[in-house]
Amino acid sequence: MPTSAAATDLDLFERYDRDGRLAQYRELRELGAVVHLDRHDIYAVTRYDEVRSALENHETFISGEGVAFTDTANAVIRRTTLASDPPEHDLLRSVVATGLQPRAVRGRRDEIVAKARGVVDAALAKEEIEGVSDLAQAMPLSVIPDFLGLPRRNREHLFEWAQGGTDLLGPVSERTPRNIELSRCIAEFTVELAERRELAPGSLGADVLAAADAGVIPPDKCPALLIDYLGPSLETTATAIGHLLVTFAERPEQWRILRDDPALVSSAINELVRFESPIRGFTRLTAHDTVLGGVPIPEGARIWNLLASANRDERKWERPDEFDVRRNPLDHLAFGYGTHGCAGQGVARLELHALFHALLESVERIELTGEPVIAENSMLNTWERIPVRLVRERSPR
Repeated sequence: MPTSAAATDLDLFERYDRDGRLAQYRELRELGAVVHLDRHDIYAVTRYDEVRSALENHETFISGEGVAFTDTANAVIRRTTLASDPPEHDLLRSVVATGLQPRAVRGRRDEIVAKARGVVDAALAKEEIEGVSDLAQAMPLSVIPDFLGLPRRNREHLFEWAQGGTDLLGPVSERTPRNIELSRCIAEFTVELAERRELAPGSLGADVLAAADAGVIPPDKCPALLIDYLGPSLETTATAIGHLLVTFAERPEQWRILRDDPALVSSAINELVRFESPIRGFTRLTAHDTVLGGVPIPEGARIWNLLASANRDERKWERPDEFDVRRNPLDHLAFGYGTHGCAGQGVARLELHALFHALLESVERIELTGEPVIAENSMLNTWERIPVRLVRERSPR
């Protein structure tokens, strides 16, 4: 028979240090596969099997009522691809995903490889870099705005806007008023882009407008779909690159393994996003009474699929807290799973692949020159600052 969920008053939004957050995830997994967080009246889904099951079952655990903690944030994002259900979700995703199909992505490979080399060369020209702005953000910022056909204006604000919007998806905090303002800025920008048709011909953004012109989607959907492109495509890739720098700086032996065998890059990308999931997780609403992980969950309850905890679950992974580029965890959940699996992961993987190889060709080792600082963000597992040095290979490969 189902048993009631374990409950805790643990606050998962008070810690912004890695060890503290990982300890909280372990504590939750030990309490149960589904644990009620009393502070927020939400069910945290903590273990791999249950998180994957909930992600797969979009009919029971719905996204159309929003994927944030608060009604305010859910009102902002409702009926985007992230916060919609089939059949509306399928229609919106078909528009967004058209330019992200493998063939289209592969056609940009040479361009992205060249941009990665340019970003790395610029970083190597400096004795020391700020890893977040000089490398982690520089890479997707060199790719995504042009991919979307954006004008030059406001590019310097895109990361701040996107991160504020993601932070808004968590509980109310002292940052909420600022995050609401940042979300308003990106919303107004995308409305302007659509109304003025400021998107370059042949770009992904222009494809969204074309879908509206053809009657595939209502015109008022265009700004939301542009936000769907902008936020995740920038911030999650930048977050992964930040973790690349910190993870390999702290584990130089893993960098040596990768330099000796660059064929392991794809494996290293999977392990990197398993080990340090860029997104902590999104919420969903239960459409009816159900049972998950042996725990009854009532209709209308909100669950939080903790991707970051699932990817460290001892029941799934051997040595989950060890980073090993040879592991190749193909079934990690960092990009989600099921209907709402990340549509843009092909582009993200291509960017990461190109950047890894550009670094491997020229960088002997990565050295931290100070203590990295984790950003205060409810939903992103990301960095605010990474003081780092890229030590150039004396004889580039």
